[in-house]
Amino acid sequence: MSKGMKIKVNLDKALIKNTVKRGSKRATWMGLDHLATVSKQQVPLDQGPLKNSCYVDVNDDGSQGTVSYDTPYAIPQHEKTWFQHQRGRKAKYLEDPCNDPTVQHEMADLSKKGFEGTM
Repeated sequence: MSKGMKIKVNLDKALIKNTVKRGSKRATWMGLDHLATVSKQQVPLDQGPLKNSCYVDVNDDGSQGTVSYDTPYAIPQHEKTWFQHQRGRKAKYLEDPCNDPTVQHEMADLSKKGFEGTM
């Protein structure tokens, strides 16, 4: 009969919880920041206020976040597909990248790296 060895480890539950929380928030932020970057490449330009109003926000536990644009004309520019824009710039500048499978995979990869980077 072999003798086994037991080791009791006292885990700091608050430390683990904070690490996961910090990792989740960072992971979510990295994914959404990528979406914001892609979106800014498509946002209609005049002098840049719309592009510069882009904001990424993530809640404390990293379970939810938003990418938003904050100008009075952000919604009309996004929704009115008949507006004319410079080459490469367009309406649906946030919705299209959000629904793009390539962008979604890139966001997932970045989120994974963001979470792993806290461990």
